[in-house]
Amino acid sequence: MPTKRESKKEQGRGESLIVPMTVIMMRQGYDYWQNKVLLAIIDKLQPYIREGLQIDLFGIQEDIILSIRYKDLGIRRADYSKFRSRLATLSLIPVIIPSTLNNESYHRYHRLGTVFFEEGDSKDFMIQLDKDVVHHIISKEYGYCELSKDAFLACKSRYSQQIYLMLASWRNEVEHRIPLKELEAQMNQDGNSLELSRTSSKKAQPAPTIQNILNDVKSELDALKAENKSDLSFTYEEGGGEVTFKILV
Repeated sequence: MPTKRESKKEQGRGESLIVPMTVIMMRQGYDYWQNKVLLAIIDKLQPYIREGLQIDLFGIQEDIILSIRYKDLGIRRADYSKFRSRLATLSLIPVIIPSTLNNESYHRYHRLGTVFFEEGDSKDFMIQLDKDVVHHIISKEYGYCELSKDAFLACKSRYSQQIYLMLASWRNEVEHRIPLKELEAQMNQDGNSLELSRTSSKKAQPAPTIQNILNDVKSELDALKAENKSDLSFTYEEGGGEVTFKILV
């Protein structure tokens, strides 16, 4: 029989997903809503990620079509219109995926997939994925990690989604150091500028500082973890051009 502590931990983790490091390392400019779609794709591909059944996945087809329901992404009815507008632009965003093909370290694709959805009040959509893209994102040649689907869906911003993914990839480490510039790049994939200075900007709408982002995300993950809605949080220290994360499980 599991102990109270173990039961609490399992409750915080919820349904777990195996996520290849190619997905964590992928360079893309997705927003909060589009990141939910990426998670749904990984969720749908779990049998092939876990077992490596690439041939059974495609057969003689050159692409696959996945059907995804809004409710599986934790989308509230009030947000359907906003979500659909973000779906419409997902097909326009290029992705850069880690690759060892043709002596490349990364391979650029014009899009992860093409989204189709019915007009009206449809509560699901379809996304068509190219075979090459799928083979890259389900590959475990760079390793993989485990994350909580519920915890990711509970994240309230693109930043908390990204940092949660990073923490999941560092789960087995006591602490992890990352150069400040690299962290900035990770948080800046949508092209918006980030302030690294601790001083406030004089602009009417200043860009968020790395420190503000980390403090906000830490508070959010701490609260989710206290409510058993997340399995991970962190503390951090900055110095010497690096940020040191201590992973809390």
